[in-house]
Amino acid sequence: MEIKINSAQEMKDLGRSWSSAMEHGCCYYFEGELGAGKTTLIQGILEGLEIPGPNPSPTFSIMEPYCTKDGQELLHLDLYRIESPEELLYIGIDEFRDSGSTWLIEWPSRGKDIIPEADIQVKIMHAGKARIVSVYSIEQGVSLQ
Repeated sequence: MEIKINSAQEMKDLGRSWSSAMEHGCCYYFEGELGAGKTTLIQGILEGLEIPGPNPSPTFSIMEPYCTKDGQELLHLDLYRIESPEELLYIGIDEFRDSGSTWLIEWPSRGKDIIPEADIQVKIMHAGKARIVSVYSIEQGVSLQ
């Protein structure tokens, strides 16, 4: 599935609309260049899940845990600043691996072999002033449509 997005507001709106279709316990990868809109999309998801904001990207803290209104844990990771996947072990990522949490991971390639495998991959590409958001389901039956 590909979606053309023309503004930051449209990106947030897309995230809000996806939030109701997200499956708890799944891992979502968000890939794209700097400034593509990964954090904006995730902020929309968090708003849709009624997680109070503001919800900045955890660029410096690496991981930010949230609790949804139904008591489910959601983890937002931004791996842009890590130099090696092993750094994630120092922040205690192992404690969360089998927790049944929902994972929203920006820059997932930097955490390979440490982070959970993706159920859904979201790729955001620059298209002039617009963005193209592509969604790939890794596992049958998991979708954000």
